[in-house]
Amino acid sequence: MFADAEGGGKKVAENKLLDKLLLKARSERVWLHPEWRVLMHYSSNIFGVKDKSLVDDKKFFLSQQGKYSPQLELEATLEKLFAPSDDNNEAIACRFPARLAWLKKALEIDSSVIPTYQCRDLNNWLQNLDVDSLTLIFPVSVLNSPASMFGHTFLRLDRKAEKKPDLLAWTVNFAAHAQEGRGLSFAFNGLTGGYPGRFTLAPYYERVKAYSDIENRDIWEYALSYSPDEVNYILLHLWELLPAHFDYYFIDENCSYHLLALLELARPGLNLTKGFDWDATPADTVRAIANAPGLLKAVKYRPSLRKNINARAEALDIEEQVITKSLALGEMQLNDEIFSSEALASKLKVLELAAEYLAYLQATSNKGQDVFDVWSSGVDADLQHEIFENRQYSLLTARSQFSVELPPPLIKQPDYRPDEGHGGRRIGLRYGSVDSQEYLQFDFRWAYHDLYDPDNGFIKGAQLDFLKPSFRYYVNDHNFQLEGIDFVGIVSAPARNYFIQPFSWKASAALQRYHFDDGERPLMGDFKIGAGLSYQLTENTSASYFANTQLAIGGELEHDAAVGFGVSTEVIYTITGKWKGGVYFDVLQFVEGVTQTSYKASGRLRFSLNKDNALLFELAEKREFSGSFFESQLSLQFYF
Repeated sequence: MFADAEGGGKKVAENKLLDKLLLKARSERVWLHPEWRVLMHYSSNIFGVKDKSLVDDKKFFLSQQGKYSPQLELEATLEKLFAPSDDNNEAIACRFPARLAWLKKALEIDSSVIPTYQCRDLNNWLQNLDVDSLTLIFPVSVLNSPASMFGHTFLRLDRKAEKKPDLLAWTVNFAAHAQEGRGLSFAFNGLTGGYPGRFTLAPYYERVKAYSDIENRDIWEYALSYSPDEVNYILLHLWELLPAHFDYYFIDENCSYHLLALLELARPGLNLTKGFDWDATPADTVRAIANAPGLLKAVKYRPSLRKNINARAEALDIEEQVITKSLALGEMQLNDEIFSSEALASKLKVLELAAEYLAYLQATSNKGQDVFDVWSSGVDADLQHEIFENRQYSLLTARSQFSVELPPPLIKQPDYRPDEGHGGRRIGLRYGSVDSQEYLQFDFRWAYHDLYDPDNGFIKGAQLDFLKPSFRYYVNDHNFQLEGIDFVGIVSAPARNYFIQPFSWKASAALQRYHFDDGERPLMGDFKIGAGLSYQLTENTSASYFANTQLAIGGELEHDAAVGFGVSTEVIYTITGKWKGGVYFDVLQFVEGVTQTSYKASGRLRFSLNKDNALLFELAEKREFSGSFFESQLSLQFYF
């Protein structure tokens, strides 16, 4: 009887305490605090819909209306806090430790009045991670995958240096969980929220192998200044998020946005997610991190495997490079006289580069085929893997016979980091003339970078234009019209050398006006695709060569469509850090829908006024579905 009385008294006391806490929460309206909104991922969108959590997993909420009501979710959390639980790990204090930590602080709750639980799973997890600092990781963009065209970001959970090296640290990644490969269906579902997005953990060395070795992406590491207590609070919230899912959207609710929201938790005043209502490209979110007061501590550059191979190759003469590649490909054996006669220093350099080059070949052959991959060896994967392994074993065995250590290759860090490049959006104001008709033009590019934009912080030979409408006003006849819409324009033109020989490709889809002999300029559908080769002729000069095909769709054409085939070439020269120029020529023969040879010969000269402003002068001689005509443009461009 006394036990029942004691239990009943405890229940009464808990109810009184709960009523007191609810009254305090309502009087102070604590659910309006930014800390609670960040903790629950509430967002007010640009269309005025308020208080909707971005978390889409019902189990994340303790109130049935919790996704849309910060107040009801907070009150439900308080109520469940005192509810008994048979399973320690399922108690609210163990499932939502970050909520509890914040409520104790916001409502001044004494820890002694809260039911205690062991939270064995949570505590073991925190103990095994043993994290005291965070680093934001940014692998740069790779155009061969729709999921990685803008780059990627994830977090590294760092332990003290004397405990574990960086490569053995754990990482936190947010990504879409999809069954199929990264093809066109992945891109479509990623744009429309067709996949659940989840936070996951993986060792850093696995991420480095995937991004640096297999995808050949440079990696930038941004060390953040969070204190151990702030890091612990972020981890408590990560524990809450690991079982939950979000609807994944490639444009805005993506890997980078949700990492910003996670980092914002410890310092809501930074407003890291502010300004990302429409989209959140990884480069822009890294820029937000770098610009946040006091958040960035240090930056480290980790070059890709491709960069390491190129650096080692530059230290060898032509004959040594030939021997190296022949050994890696199995075209030469270690006991061949031409190799055995080399001096010791040369042998060491050859063996180290041959082993690294073979690792590159193996990594790229194991990579799943992306939507724009155009090459396959045709060799059975298991057989190819065995061949690589045997050859690699022979090379490493030969290298181990020499105790001499060689210094690592000297790879210069780029002069500019990704966060120091121009903004992804661009506004252009143009004055132009076509066959003596003067016009003013306004164009807007949603994202992201083209071949003539300043290279600082971007990959050379890569272009990604996304959603670029343009409007033109003809001065003489006061005619205003939509000039066109470039939905997407991609150019991937990595330079080839003796060891690394990637293919180049480009693709675009647009609505564009074309000249006809009757003076009409109708809007037509325009789809292009090309494949080719690119080279770095000098340190400042690059050249690309493409075989192209084009599909034009419009009522002015026979059967409403025309198909053409042709070639193009472009040479781009970086004159100084501010000046860049280039020449372009293409010719296309239409063989269906219309018989027409079109061509374009043009030149461009860009002057960068500063990081976010530039002048561009263009001259072009063109022939479309008409006679030839001459066009000139001078444009002022603003990046933001």
